[in-house]
Amino acid sequence: MMTQLERRVRAIEDVAGPRYREAGEREAVRSLGDAPPPDWPAWLAHFFPTYTTSAPAAHHAELWAWAWAIALGERPRPFVAILPRGGAKSTSAELACAAWFARKQRRYIWYVSETQDQADDHVGTVASMLESEAIARAHPRLGERMTGKFGNSRGWRRDRIRTSDGSTVDALGLDVAARGIKLEEMRLDAIIFDDLDRQTDGPEIVDKKLCTLTRSILPSGASDLAVLAIQNLIHDDGIFARLAGVSEHATDMLADRIVTGPHPALLDAAYDEVDGRWTIAAGTPTWAGQDLDARRRMVDTHGLSAFRVECQHEVDRFEGGMFSHVAFRHCAPDATPHFVRTAVWVDPAVTSTDRSDSHAIQADGLGPDGTLYRLYSWEGITSPRDALTRAILVALKVGALEIGVETDQGGDTWESVYDEAWRRAIEDGLVAPNAAQPWFRQDKAGAGHGPKAHRAAQMLTDYEHGTIVHVLGTHATLERGLRRFPLRKPFDLVDAAYWSWRDLRDMGSGMAENVGVTGRWRPG
Repeated sequence: MMTQLERRVRAIEDVAGPRYREAGEREAVRSLGDAPPPDWPAWLAHFFPTYTTSAPAAHHAELWAWAWAIALGERPRPFVAILPRGGAKSTSAELACAAWFARKQRRYIWYVSETQDQADDHVGTVASMLESEAIARAHPRLGERMTGKFGNSRGWRRDRIRTSDGSTVDALGLDVAARGIKLEEMRLDAIIFDDLDRQTDGPEIVDKKLCTLTRSILPSGASDLAVLAIQNLIHDDGIFARLAGVSEHATDMLADRIVTGPHPALLDAAYDEVDGRWTIAAGTPTWAGQDLDARRRMVDTHGLSAFRVECQHEVDRFEGGMFSHVAFRHCAPDATPHFVRTAVWVDPAVTSTDRSDSHAIQADGLGPDGTLYRLYSWEGITSPRDALTRAILVALKVGALEIGVETDQGGDTWESVYDEAWRRAIEDGLVAPNAAQPWFRQDKAGAGHGPKAHRAAQMLTDYEHGTIVHVLGTHATLERGLRRFPLRKPFDLVDAAYWSWRDLRDMGSGMAENVGVTGRWRPG
């Protein structure tokens, strides 16, 4: 049975013709005293009161001010929102779809997630929103499914919704890219990116996702394309870390983007362990919709480590990693003892392209009581010679008599690369001409040392016994590398740390020449 509003719209259409349907809808709404609210807070409260029971936070207001101002035919700056898990991020994006359709701001949207199943779920929620009674009263065609000549549905399924006024949302997972999506006569004028990163993504997976986004998805958009990207920050070098500018690697995708966040769930969070159970002791919620008690329940359900990653954006925490349970010891540089021995080891890569493995350098010192001090840690993509030049400078600084290199890749050629790096360092004025060149030493993981996990497990024992101390300075780089091992690459710094640890722990390694070398680490 037709509603009063539907009858009024159809009557106007019968007189004025189909081309005046939209004007007829507006006139019918006004005549029934159901005019759309004039601003986004009132609009959300009017049409979706069950979704907006709590007052919006400041970051929600930023997002909605941007979404509300979008005009058909005009390209807005892309908007990137990094919000905590449970912070209404996906709900905001799904509501934005409904608002854009209802207000005729956009006509065809792609909802893009990491997997097709995720994207399908989001589109399913948008469908439920459009089928609401409030939308049906004010925008009857928006809540109706588009049908063909013979009444068959033309797009109201798990991965696509298409309303009778032509408004369309397609679900797209990065795992299927743009296969199967048909634009037909439609112009893609909006894309929502929601949950693209996974914490365990390695560099090659991140690069592959970025390639899909920049070469397959974004180029499909019209000249007035609106882009909303929304997620919590769970990866220190993922897509959203790069968009937010908190990664070591930049991206030129969405170059004129507006970024809000990362916004944590709690400000000044503090945690307590009582009878083996972690809980939130204090903190100021950033949104009224998730108060302190709600966040405590999340910790009870998901665990503290997951909460700190998913809700607090502490991306260097990896639950389930080999070293994730270790409470690292620290000391200031001027609190180190005089070292009995020092060691510098390099885990190199053979190339320096964007898709190369990282080079890694670890320098350690052995204290008189057997405590191992981790003095310097570095990893990055660079040339082989630059990596060895860095190692040379560190070795001279800590008084190491040798520089070790893992030579599984490249073999004996590394010694010639090392000699060339030494010569060029002198020519460039980085090293004094009369400096004593550290000896070159090599070892191979394939020479009976076992796989990476086996090697790291040996080093883990010393961490658990508290006999390894991280000297403040570059310690965060090392700790990120340890925490993500073996969940996500790169693993190169863990390898370099193993070789340096083994060098100082292995009293039968032929390194007696280093005994008696003294020194203290000085940063800078």
